[in-house]
Parts: sequence; structure tokens; C-alpha cells
Amino acid sequence: MKKLSLMLALVMLLTCTGLSAAFAEEADGTRLTSYDQVNSLIRIIPAEGDQAELGYLEGITPILEVDGLKFKDMNGNGELDVYEDWRQDVDARVNDLYAQLDIEEKSGLFYHINTCNNPQGVDFADEKLMFGTDKELGLEEEEEAAPSEGESQGGPGRSFSSSSMWFCIDVLKVTSQLDNTNGTPDQQIVYHNAMQALAENTRLGIPVVISNDREYNAWGGMIDTAHDAFGAAADLELSEKLWTIYSLESRATGIHVVLHPYSQELGSWNGEDPVYAGTMTRAEVNALQVEGGVEACMKHFIARGGDSSFQNARSDGQTVDNWMTAWKIALEANPKWVMTNGYGTGLSNTVHVDYDKETMDYLRNTLGFQGIIVSDWGDQGDSNSGGTTVDGVTILDLSMAERYAFTINLGLDQIGSFATGYDKPGTGGESNRQAVIDALEQGLISEERAYETCFRVLKDKFELGLFENPYSDVDKALALIASAEYIAERFAVVDNDTLTAARQPEVVALERELEAKSAILFKNDDNLLPLSKGIKVYIGSTASAITLAGYKAVLPEFAEVVESIEEADVVIADCTQNNDAAELIIEDTKDAGKKLVIVANCIDPDVYLLTMGDAVLGLTFSRPADHGTGAGGFITTTEPIVFAQLLFGDVEPEGMVVKELARSEALDDAQWKDLAGDQGADMWVRLMLLGTMKAADDHTVPNNWGDPLVQYKYSPRYGAEPDFAYEALVLPRVTKEVVTESNGSTMTNFESVIETKAGVPFEVYCLMWNNGADGMTTVQALVDGEVSAEKIMAINSGDWRVLKMEITIDQPGEHTITVGDLTKTINIAE
Repeated sequence: MKKLSLMLALVMLLTCTGLSAAFAEEADGTRLTSYDQVNSLIRIIPAEGDQAELGYLEGITPILEVDGLKFKDMNGNGELDVYEDWRQDVDARVNDLYAQLDIEEKSGLFYHINTCNNPQGVDFADEKLMFGTDKELGLEEEEEAAPSEGESQGGPGRSFSSSSMWFCIDVLKVTSQLDNTNGTPDQQIVYHNAMQALAENTRLGIPVVISNDREYNAWGGMIDTAHDAFGAAADLELSEKLWTIYSLESRATGIHVVLHPYSQELGSWNGEDPVYAGTMTRAEVNALQVEGGVEACMKHFIARGGDSSFQNARSDGQTVDNWMTAWKIALEANPKWVMTNGYGTGLSNTVHVDYDKETMDYLRNTLGFQGIIVSDWGDQGDSNSGGTTVDGVTILDLSMAERYAFTINLGLDQIGSFATGYDKPGTGGESNRQAVIDALEQGLISEERAYETCFRVLKDKFELGLFENPYSDVDKALALIASAEYIAERFAVVDNDTLTAARQPEVVALERELEAKSAILFKNDDNLLPLSKGIKVYIGSTASAITLAGYKAVLPEFAEVVESIEEADVVIADCTQNNDAAELIIEDTKDAGKKLVIVANCIDPDVYLLTMGDAVLGLTFSRPADHGTGAGGFITTTEPIVFAQLLFGDVEPEGMVVKELARSEALDDAQWKDLAGDQGADMWVRLMLLGTMKAADDHTVPNNWGDPLVQYKYSPRYGAEPDFAYEALVLPRVTKEVVTESNGSTMTNFESVIETKAGVPFEVYCLMWNNGADGMTTVQALVDGEVSAEKIMAINSGDWRVLKMEITIDQPGEHTITVGDLTKTINIAE
């Protein structure tokens, strides 16, 4: 006989569903109250022969035996329902379960919320947060039981940030939970198994789909995926290995969906080239959705993160083709989920994405996505959800039920929100739990439309195998995720050393390979890098004290670490920020006349850093926990050992620039964020790029037409020299009238002469070619042998760029201008 979590809840549910009082009397009302209790009740029927593996709670879910096979009696009716029969077709199982749902259970499938209604994540070591009632959590009201039909849930002023998982699952009936829990794999499995136990102990035993904001959370909150590094490394084989490992490890801890990737968004981790961004993301989704792994939720349609939101990125060009190229390529991998933008307008430019018919139609119909669409975490009730549709509907004039029905009818399946409650106004990041119920009851959402979403959400649970066995096995998970040392001792993981010791060494080695391959050598004057071992080095850093201590612990294996700049042969400036502290290290080094290696650690090097450093090394590897509150005490950038190996040549930087770098903030602001290749371009070139992008089948553009500080795909190597050549020096000209007389006739001709006026700035142009390896130089424009202007030029191997420099000459007369090996004379008129 199926046992429910509380006798009171059982009695009220029986009243609602009209089941007999005799049934209520037979149940013993088992209440789940602790992790030990849950662990003691979990039983596994192994897969043998024709038998499917089953995981269940002994004493709560009865086991039926039919035709010599075993099945879970999840609704406790003593019969084998179609949805309980794992031999049946998935669609048939979904339809059978859907027919048994009441309106509360149907409406609950339309919501996706943070565990315990808390976006910061919770410490589930406190068992009351998992199993407790409101009274046990210290709240004023106790709401242990599900309401009878039509009864409102929750009282005025209820604090949903303190809700327990029992309340979210048993009362709110939300079985899509976003959990950003911190902890070791074995700790997380305990928590996730408890969530599944609470779900099994409900009327129909519908399991929980557990999602995560972190693409990799096997070691919860300690490290995540180093997103930027994959795009910079441009190594698909290595990337696919790591994505696959992360997926399998995450699933082993009880996570089913990761709310990633969004690397197909232009300007995100894979840059602005739509083909590269789409291709990398397609591979990422395929790797994540490996058999036995997690499901991917691509986001945010059309874009929210990356370089800029789609709304803010839209320029006078109003480009769409390039954005959609990346999405089309990535969607070929068939991600199971897609998240919408949530914080901006869509294709119509008039209304919030979730209410934009043109945008939702494009995703469902043009792109053909038929998976689960979830909104970004936020709300459907305040100005973020506002705007007026192209049909003239003002969203904020609608009732809450009408708003939810509007976007659901356009194709949205789930409302993503930090918290939900029956009494919530639907603002401030919280959703209104009553809104979908009201919309269903009022016919604003048709039965056919409700079936579509419920079918998608339930089918996903079946396909994940959660109705058979939702429980994770600690021993199997640790065999996959952890080192033999950790499995034997289960020691505390408190810093990078203990984390490295706890993890599979093969995975650590792959990550360190990625750390090196994603590093970018920007500048290397006189081949300063790699540094010679045994020299004296001073290191200054804007990073945390933990990180700097890590460097100082490792560097003595490679060099003598000194305590002052004056003692050093070479100074290493580790710049995690380009701030006053970084500038102080840099300026003191230059004043002391020392060689300077600048490490741009997860920041883009600018003109200042590239000018001041004798060598500049960029590190892109960064993996802090995404969303929630990460665990403290961990270095989440390039590890100190790899940091030192890169500087001293044990490994070599192989990364490339995925998005061209701007020469200044002003020029970056002027760039069209919905167009690639136009950093520093004038409007003529920008429109040429726009036309080229639209005309190209793949909607890509050349990477050498604009005037960026560093162009796309720039990737120098140690010891590889560039070979720059200069061609076609162009100076300003004026056209002058020339009158000549011959045989009594006067003739007027025109000639072009190199000339401009004194004191007026003018531009000097030439073509620069690089016939060697990728590299950088500082070009000088000389006037009569004296430096008049300088400009950093970085050019890829075999490529060319236009050099443009501005100079001013105050003295009239003829002057010689030299750029590279090109020289011309200009007349300066008064």
C-alpha cells in the first residue's frame, strides 16, 4: 500500500479524490524526517534478464509482480497501471499518467523553481530544510497539507525563501527543481536522493527533474566548467572529452539537466563568428547529452548574456541572420531544453521575449525546436515582463492568469523562477503558483495546450529513467568521479590541494592541458618568454591572497623568488584587474628598468598593458561556481603549477582570440554588437561588412577589415617570429589647377599633389602584411626622422591589415614621412 508523507496530507488528499476511508485507515502515514531514514529505505532491484533496474522506498512503494517481472506500484492502487509498466511505450505511459493528474499536479508541471524557493542555494546539512514543515522551520504558519480543490495556498507575508523541499514537492507539487547545492559528490547524492524520496512519497510518485546552473557541479561550488577556455583553446577533441566527463559525473550525483550552454550567443565564450560559435556549441550539446549523462538546456533565446543582450545589441543594421546561424547549427544537436531570454525584447522589438509571437514562432516553427521551453529565472509580473505586442496587447494590463496563459499559449512550457507560492504577486523574481491553475480553470489555457506541456515534461522524466530508478548510488558515483585515496578516506575537501587529491587524476590532467591550450601569447619582445629557469623573479598580483600564495609555493621549483623588484631579473605582474594596484606594480617595474611579464589573467589586455609589458600572456581559464554561493578557499583560475609551467616553457600557450579586442572603451561602445569584424571601423567599412555578412551563405565576415587592437584568431607561439612588410604609403592629397600656354593657347589641367595644411591633423595609411607567424609590433610614424605617432598592430600569419595613424605637422614646408620602410615627402601649406 502506498504510504504518504503525512497522515493529515493523506486524509485531505483522500477527501479531494474521493477515495475510501478504509484506504486511509490502512496506510501507516510514513513521514520522512532524516537522511538516515531515507538511506535505510532505498532498495534496488537489479537489472537481470528482462527485468529493468528499479529503485524504490521499502515500506512506501509496494512492488507488484506480473509475468515474473517486478514493477513499482507508485500510486498504491494494487494494480499495474500503464505508467508503472516499464515495458510499455513511453507515449502510452505518459498518456496514462496524464489521465490521472488533478489540476494541482498538472499546473505544477508548468513551474521550475530553485530548491527551497531560495536562489542563493541552501545548506541541506540542516535536515529541516529538506524534510521540515513550516512549524519546524520556525515560520508562523504551518501548511503541512495540500489544499482541497480551489483552496488558496499560503497566508499573507509567507516567506518562501525558507520553504522546505517537502513543501515545494508535496504541497506546491513542483517537480522541476533547480539545485545549486555545494558539497562533495557523496554529500550531494544524499541530498538528491532525499528529494526523490519526497517525490516518491506523493500520490502518484512523480519523480523530480533536478537541474543545475553549473555545467559541472560534481564537486559542488568548488569548481565549475571553464567556459571561456574551450573557445580559446579551439581543440574540439579535448573539449569533447571534458564535456563528456563533466556530464557523466554530474549525472552520477543526481543532476539531470544543466542550464547550459549559451556559447552559441554571439559575443559569448565562442566569440562573434556564427559558424565557430554554432559548431563549438553543437559539439558541446552532443557531448553533454552522451548516453548516461545530463540533458542540455541551451540558452537564452535569442540572447541575454555574451557580449550584450539581443535587445541592447541591436544596431541600425538590425541583424538577425548571423545570430540565427549559430542557433541553427547548435540546435542540430537536439538539446532537450531551451531557455528564453527573459530580460529583453525579441524579434519584434516591442515586447518581452516570452510574449513575442514572432520570436516564439521562430523557435518553434522556423527552427523546429520541439523540446521543453523554459523562461529565464525572473517573473511574469513587473516591468521586465512589460511592453506592447504587435497586436496592441499591453502585457501589464493583463491579469496574472492572462499573462501566464498568453506566454504558455505562444509555446512556453515552464515558468522559471527563484521562488513560487500561491499568494505571490509574481514580481521580484517570484512566480505566482495560482496563476496557471486559474488559467486552466478559466479555459485561458486549453486542455489541448495543457496536454502539450505536461506531455513534454512527463516524457522527459520517463526518458531519463526516473520512474524506474531516480536514486543515485554513492559507490558507483565515486568510482567514476573520485580518486582511490578519497574513496578510501573520504577526507575533507577544503582547498585546491585536497580537491586535486580527491578527483580522478586523468580528469585533472585533461583540465591542465586545457589550461595551457587556452592561454594566449599576445606579445613577446625579444622572445622573453619562456623565462630561463633559475633566474630571480618577483611576482606581484591583484588576485586573492590564496592565489598569490599558491604562486609563491610553486615558483621556487622553477626560479628564485625574491621579495623586491630591485632584486629581480624579471618581474611577473599577475593582473586579474587593470586597476591602481596593477598599475603600481607595472610602473615600479618600469622605473626600476626591469623586464616585465604581464599576465592578463581572465581580463582582456588593453593598449596600456600591451605597451608596458615586454611580454604579455593572456589566461582565459576561469571556473568559479555559476550562480548561487560558491564554496570558499579555492583557486578557480589557472592553477599555480600550470601558471609556472607556461611562464617557464614546460607547456606552451596555444589559445586564440575568439573576439577581436577594442583599442578603447569608446571604440568598443561604437561597435555594432550584432555584427562581427567592425571594431574600429568607420561607417563605410561597417556597412560593407553588413552587406558581406548578409550576402554570405554562412553569414560570416572577414576578420581584417576593421581596426581592432587584436584581430579574431590571433594566436602566436613561443619562438615563432612575425615578418611584417609595408606597402602603399598613402598621404593626404589636394588637387591643384595648372594653367599652361602653348602656341598662343591656354590649357588648364589638374594635378594631385601630396599636401595638407599646417596644424591640421591628417591621416597616414599603408597596407601591412605579415609573412611570418602571428605577431605584434609597435609601428612608428616618423616626421623628418622624429617619432610623431605610434600604434600597436597585431596581424595574423599570412594576413594583411590597413594601418591608419593620425599625425599633425605645425611647420610649413616640405617634410619627410616614414612608416616602416616606406618614405614620402609632403608639403605643409600655411
